[in-house]
Amino acid sequence: MTRGTRAALAAALGAVLVVPLSVTATTASWNDREWAHGAPLGTGSIACDGTTAFDTVSRGTFLAGELLGVDLDAIAALEEMRLTVDADGTATPSPGGAIDLGSTPPTYTYANPFDVTALGIVGVDLTGLAVPIGAATLGGVSQWTQGSTSGDTAGAAGLINDSGAVLVSDSTPSDELPAPGTIDITALLPPVAGLDDATLEVGAVAASSQLDGCAALREQIWGIAPATPAVTRDYGIASLGLVIDAPVIGALTGGVTTGVGELEAAVAALVGQDGLISQTLRTNLDLVVPGVTAASLTGTVEITGLDLNAVVAPFLGITLDGNGFTIDLANGRILVDVEHLTGSLNNAGPNTELVLNAAVINDIIAEAGVLLDAWVQDVTDALRDAIRDAQLTIDLSTTVSAIGLELASVTLVLDATIGEVLDGTATIAVTATALGGLPATIDILLGAAGLPTLSDILSALTGSGGALTSALANLLTSELLDRVTTLGATLSTLSTPVVNVVAGVLNALPTVVSVMVNVQPDQAGAPPGSSFIAAGPQSTAEYAVTALRLGLADFAVPGDVAHVRFGTGSAGPVTLP
Repeated sequence: MTRGTRAALAAALGAVLVVPLSVTATTASWNDREWAHGAPLGTGSIACDGTTAFDTVSRGTFLAGELLGVDLDAIAALEEMRLTVDADGTATPSPGGAIDLGSTPPTYTYANPFDVTALGIVGVDLTGLAVPIGAATLGGVSQWTQGSTSGDTAGAAGLINDSGAVLVSDSTPSDELPAPGTIDITALLPPVAGLDDATLEVGAVAASSQLDGCAALREQIWGIAPATPAVTRDYGIASLGLVIDAPVIGALTGGVTTGVGELEAAVAALVGQDGLISQTLRTNLDLVVPGVTAASLTGTVEITGLDLNAVVAPFLGITLDGNGFTIDLANGRILVDVEHLTGSLNNAGPNTELVLNAAVINDIIAEAGVLLDAWVQDVTDALRDAIRDAQLTIDLSTTVSAIGLELASVTLVLDATIGEVLDGTATIAVTATALGGLPATIDILLGAAGLPTLSDILSALTGSGGALTSALANLLTSELLDRVTTLGATLSTLSTPVVNVVAGVLNALPTVVSVMVNVQPDQAGAPPGSSFIAAGPQSTAEYAVTALRLGLADFAVPGDVAHVRFGTGSAGPVTLP
């Protein structure tokens, strides 16, 4: 959900187009039509009944723009699909190896599947963006064109079918989508402590433009409005995400691993006949009757049913889900749904710039902190519960002595959960048995030394279970539960850099990335650098639509902006020969 690095702008802007985020499909298509209009008011020189022939142009371009000062349009491996159909019926597809999808004059249809072998070009890896396309079928990332001497023309690119229909929207099921493309923006950002890489993930996109050139020219020249729009444009965007790879997440989960290792070592030090539990019980036996000392304890002390690594493993592999973002602890990354920051990517008007919402960014930063705090609490609660549920078994024995005499044998027995010990609902059973000799004589000797009688000593030892259990509870608290508390504080400290990475990247994002959808160069508000062929006396304009345009500004040089266009369909111009 993880988190990334790059040193130079060249390395950072490298677009690695690999597989998308989940999303759903709407289908927009068109059908070839025969326009059959009369010739009113002297318009017979442009008959839309198929008797007037036109020159048509159409284009389909999946990836274009400028990256690292390189014009992507000029790279042969990224070549767009372009189709020119002359009025005499001559069809000229470019590139020459484009696939003829069964052209039937006067209509010609060609496709140029996106070249997935174009690897390493200015840092672009296109492997995940295409589905292999056969000679007669589409269904993957492609570039499609159609033209007819009747004046109908269309262009499409992206995730389309063999009719040029858009097959992607923000609701297309993820299993129907190719992989997303990624553009590394790390070097565009200001320094962010704990950041490795920041990449934009571009989900499947598609755009199509259809033009009825005859109807458009009739309207353009004589003002006769067509019954249906002469130009139809459509686009779809599956998703747009931000992936933040951050080693500070690994430090956070590593803190859990380290803390658990220390806890396991503490558990190992507690058990065994020479462990801390045995030593503590012997020390406290010596305190039961001053002057009466216990020998080393023998026997067993075991803690069972406690697998601390298994307890924390689920927490190290989960994804924390926030509103519009996730924190992927397993992979050390944060994934942000950019659409959540900007509003819907689809169904926008022409040349809509999506503004990264500062209030939403602040909400994500705040929620990231809350999620991580809750995660820390869950980890420590799980460890405490596991420790309390573990079984503690004690079976120890020793002898007690005074004035050079062995007075009694003592056994200590407990079989309870650590929680029961801590809650005081389980007590160590102490049995003290005199070792023999003449009690009266022993009592005289003990009395001479200022000690209680043997009977009183045995009674005190037998009644010491509560005191020994309290000492044991204190030991278990300091060696185990207090360590969990310390671990929680450590994890809280380690989670702060994770929140800081989220804040650093998201706060800088609006200064380095601009998002525009449904880009139509001939319409108002087109971004800088947009161009189209304007209408002429006997020709229509070019009508293009780009699904997604990303403007990328270098943080160090804000005026140095690259832009990448995903999914462009273009129809026109249509010209009277």
